[in-house]
Order: sequence, then C-alpha cells, then structure tokens
Amino acid sequence: MQPKITLIGAGSVVFAKQLIADVLQAPELGDATICLMDIDPSRLKVADIMARRMVAKLNSKVKIEATTNQRKAVQGARYVICTIQVGGYKPGTVIDFEIPKKYGLRQTIADTLGVGGVFRGLRTIPVINKIAQDIAEVGAPDCILLNYTNPMAMNCLGVARAVGIPHVGLCHSVQGTSQQLANFAGVDYKDVTYLVAGINHMAFFLKLEYRNQDIYPLLFKCIQDPKFKAEKVRFEMMRRTGYFVTESSEHQSEYVPYFIHHGPKVVEQFDIPLDEYIRRCESIMATWHSAEAELIGGKGGDIQIPKLSHEYGSFIIRARETNKPVVIYGNVPNTGLITNLPQGCCVEVPCLIDGQGIQPTVIGDLPPQLAALCRSNINVQELTVEAALTKKREHIYHAVMVDPHTATQLPLDKIWDMCDELIEAHQKVGLLGEFSPTIKNTGRGYAGIGDRVLAKLTSSSGLLPKKWSEFDLAVELENPAEVAQEVAVTVSTSDVTFKPQTIRVKLGAGKKIEQKIKFAPKELPTEKLEINLKGETPNVLCKGLVLGARQEILIPKGGESVTPFTLAGFNAGDVRLSCEKNGLRIKTHIFDSKVTADKKSSRNSYESSSCIELFFCPANGGGIAQIFCHPQPGKKVPVVLHAGGKPVNGVKASQSISKIAYDVDLLIPYAELGFAGRPKEFLFDLIANLTALGDAHSGGRLALNGNYDSYCRSGHYSCVSAE
Repeated sequence: MQPKITLIGAGSVVFAKQLIADVLQAPELGDATICLMDIDPSRLKVADIMARRMVAKLNSKVKIEATTNQRKAVQGARYVICTIQVGGYKPGTVIDFEIPKKYGLRQTIADTLGVGGVFRGLRTIPVINKIAQDIAEVGAPDCILLNYTNPMAMNCLGVARAVGIPHVGLCHSVQGTSQQLANFAGVDYKDVTYLVAGINHMAFFLKLEYRNQDIYPLLFKCIQDPKFKAEKVRFEMMRRTGYFVTESSEHQSEYVPYFIHHGPKVVEQFDIPLDEYIRRCESIMATWHSAEAELIGGKGGDIQIPKLSHEYGSFIIRARETNKPVVIYGNVPNTGLITNLPQGCCVEVPCLIDGQGIQPTVIGDLPPQLAALCRSNINVQELTVEAALTKKREHIYHAVMVDPHTATQLPLDKIWDMCDELIEAHQKVGLLGEFSPTIKNTGRGYAGIGDRVLAKLTSSSGLLPKKWSEFDLAVELENPAEVAQEVAVTVSTSDVTFKPQTIRVKLGAGKKIEQKIKFAPKELPTEKLEINLKGETPNVLCKGLVLGARQEILIPKGGESVTPFTLAGFNAGDVRLSCEKNGLRIKTHIFDSKVTADKKSSRNSYESSSCIELFFCPANGGGIAQIFCHPQPGKKVPVVLHAGGKPVNGVKASQSISKIAYDVDLLIPYAELGFAGRPKEFLFDLIANLTALGDAHSGGRLALNGNYDSYCRSGHYSCVSAE
C-alpha cells in the first residue's frame, strides 16, 4: 500500500515522533510516503532528521519528504494529520493568559473553551480551513483530515461548515481516562469495556464495566475514602452528575462555573493549577535543546523508537487501508448521533473505521444533566465559529459572554473591554484579521441599513408650530471605520403644503453634522403634524418628527381634574389636580405592588425606588420647578423634596399604601411651585417610577406626556387651566 500521509505541524516534534513511530510500526503501511510540513524551517529540519533516522533504524521502506509549502504537502495525500498551534506560546498563548488575568479572569489550560479557547479558535479556524480547502482542491479524492489541534470542537465545526471535507477530530482523553478509571477501581484494564459520548473534553462514560459488571460503585467508593486525592474536580462532577468526564481536572475546572470563580479556598481544595499551560510551555522551552538532541538520537544518531501508542491516527489509516474494522472515538458532525444536542454541532462518539471510512455510532439522548452541561459549551463553540467564518466582531463578544467560566467572573462591560484588548493585541502581531465593526460598546454589528448613518429631526418645543418654526437636523456617521461619504436627506410632509427640502452633507468617519431647517407651512393642522425624512441611499436611517397639540387639562371650579396614565399599555394610575386657597393639591394614585423607599440621602433620584417627579412652569414660560415625592412604606407621610434635596416648605403630605398601589396627597404652596398666587393657567408634567406593576410586570418609568427629560424643557407639558 502506498498512501501519502501528510503531517502538517511536524515541528511539534515530540508528538510528531510518536505519530511517525506508530505509522512506521504498521507493516501494512510499509510502502507509504510520509510528508512532513511546517512553517518553521528549523523545526522542520529536526523533524526530517528524526523521521529519516527512525526509518533507517527500522529498515522501513517508508519514504520521507519535507517541505514548508502546505499545498505541495497536501497534493495527492490520502491522509492529512493536523498538529498545528497557531501563534505558538509567544505571542499567542501569552496573550490568551495575560490580558484576561488583568481583568481578574484566571485560567488553567485555555485551549478549548473560555476566553483563551475562543481566541485560540479565532486564530486557528481560518488556518485549518485553508488546509481543508487545499485538501478539497489538490488532495486525493478520498482524503481524510485527521485533526489533533485544539480547540478541537471549534476547529472541526469550522471545517464542517466552511469546507465540508471528510474529517475527524482525534483526542487521547478517552483512552487515557479509561485506563485511569480501571486503576482507580482496581481492575484489570484489558477486561474493561465502556461507552463514551458527549463533546470533546466533555464526553462522559455512559457505561463503564468490568466483565459486564458496572464498576461505577467502585468509583463512588473511592470518593468516600478521605485519603483518596486524585482528580478532585472530575470526581466532584461525578458525585453531582452521576457520570465521569473524559478530560482532566485542570481542563474541566474551566469548562464549568463551580470552581475557579469561588476563590482561593476552592482552588486549593480541588488542587486547581492556575496558569498550568503557561508552566508546561515554559518547561518545554527551557529543556528544548536537550530534548531536541534526544529526539534525533544525539550525535551518533542512535534514535530511540517509541512503542506503539494508543493514538488513533495510525489505527484509522491501517483500518481503512486493510478494511479491517476498528472502533475509535472521534469528533464528528452531529447528524442525529446525539439527539438532545444541537444538530450539526461537533460531538465525540464511537466511530467504526474500515474500508468505507468513518462511520459514527448513533447514541440517542444523553442523560439530560449531561446534555445541559454540553450545551453550555456548545454555545461558545458555535458563536466562536460564527465569528471566525463571518468576520462579525459582535459574535466574539457573544461567545465570551456566554462562556460559563467568564460569565461568573466578569460583568458585561469588562467582558467587552477585555475582548477589545484581546482583539487589538492579536491584530497587532498579525494573528487576527479584520472583523466587521459593531456599534460602539454593544453586541450589534452594523447592518448596513440604519446603523451606519443616522439622520434625526428634532424640535425644541415638540409642539405644533403656530406660524413657522426651526428644526434641528443632525446627521451622524457612527461607524468610525467607515469612509467619508455624501449623504442626502429630504424633508417633507403629507399633512400640509410644504415644499420638500433636500440637504446634502459630506460626513467623515465618526463625525456628526448639525444644522437648522426652517419650516414655513401655508396652512397648519390643529391636532398633528408629521414631518418625514428620507435618505437617497439605503444606509441612512431617518428619524422624522411628529408634532402634536399640547394636552389640555381643565380644573373645574370647586372640583378636581382627573388624568389617567399608562405603562406599556397597562393602566398605571391617575393624577388629580385642584386649586385651593393656600396651594395646589396633587393627588396621585399609582399601581405599584412593590413600593420601595429611596435609600439615597439626597432623595432626588428615582433609581431602584418608587418615586413621583412633578414639574411645574408658568404658562408664559420661565423656570421649571421640579419636586420629588418618595413614598415611605411603614410610615404615614412621604418624603417631598425639591431637586437637589432641599425641603419643600409648607407642604402638607399624606400617603396610604396597599398591596397593589399607593396614594399620595400633596398640598403645595403656590410659591414653592414658582407661582405668585393662584394661577389661572400653568404647565404641568409628571414622571413616575414603578418598582412593580401588578404580579407580572416588572415596572418601569412612565411619563404623563411621553417625554422623560421634563427637567430640561417644557414644550411638551400639559397646559392646565383653572376655572
């Protein structure tokens, strides 16, 4: 048999040596060609010398080739084994650890999930997809990609979605853990059988038997022994879920939110080695020169040949070439294999390998608690792949924000800041390309319509003009990465006779232009005027203006006015006004089922509390009087203050609070409202903050006249007339 086996990333010589040895010790592959490829010529040279000396010592007929040209290496290959690390220890891994650490986010391995796994995936997926594309174009027609590179699930999912060639992700955690479990249980490994399924690094031993007997009871007996100290995180997860997970405790601790987040005591209790991958890399680098000499057999060239390993790579090649079936555990697309995990995600299941290739096993449903844990990781994987394939920056934030470990450590604003810094650091050293921009400090990308240029028309009064009026037109190019462009906006109305005006402005990236527009209609509506904006190009979001007549409130002689208000369409209460000899009486009925007192000493804030804000202004204009009223549960009198916390002199106040609402009765002297005496006409507005509306609505803010900046302008206030 003469298959060509290409090893990309052959500079990872320790692992490459084992893979090459496995192939060389397979008699069925004696006429194969092994092509070594790496982008580092010095590392490739070591791998080439090592491989040729191994061939010579074994008297093998296997042909060795070496090249730094990836496409040449892949050409004609029937198997391509990928063992690359994009970005290396420096700068890639160092960036993945050091920047998150600045934000208080600690990691152990950071190669599969978490923020480190996300950014390793972002820089690796495009590279592996290029390998897959080369395979599709110049590889043998039935070539299979055997991927060993982490993050395994992300990389395989990226290949499946972007290229779609035959591939399988290979990991040694199933083999290694099954041997560990046999040792923990004290049984002979050769008599142990098992069934494992899930996702890479979070697959579970669904069955674990010794001579057809369940040996889980022996594992649970281990954790009852206070002297038993091994794999504390994994045994704790087994204690809680009922099943043992495949990957090591240092890995597992950063895939779930139960350990690192809870501080030094928990980290120490479960022996979690923070920054473990950094230590491993530094140890390898410190001993590289001596290791290099040993790998190639020293000056004499007497190279040591590793024994046949349990790595699946050579098993797959031998089984496929000889049509002698073998079962391995592989990471493959979920085509209904695990029915309670998302279709198309990357799952790890038993696979039959023979002359027909890779044939995954249908598992059915995982136990629901295991599927839930897997889905929490799959969410991160899918969003990372989406970001890598679409180049949409927003999905980088989304992937990190739903990561179980990161979400327990950082608030959203810090996640955004950390991602921005990581993106910039990666781009600075050439490890990431450009991503489409997002609206600043958000998780929304520019859609191309509406997000790029914003044209907005505003009015200082917010009311129908009597003769003519000026409006403010603001045109803003929010996207700082966008090139300068000309924008044309047309102002028109269908309500009155008005000659449309077209305004043309040239916008620079991230710039805003404001200008006045005069509006002089020949005739005026009495109730509503709608002014429209329309852009000439589809990337302009236009926000027009609707002007209405001022709301009229009449206080009948000797009586009171009644004005209802709503919140999100629900009845939220009413306000009643009456003019008395010594002041204005304001009775307010508010549906608030969770009346909460304001805890701030200044008491001029509505944050997280039940509050009524009242606004008064003379009818002919003038200063605005703003008064806060805070109901006080358990008391008879509310707190009534001017803006800034100054007491309202002479106010008479009472309150009553029930389970669903509260009532406040205020009699405020006219002078405190800015009136010389009993006014015949004045302007008024009310804003209320509700903690909860009924038993289903979470509450919110309501405004009597629909505007929440009543302290700034009175143009939209209601006009109150007293008979």
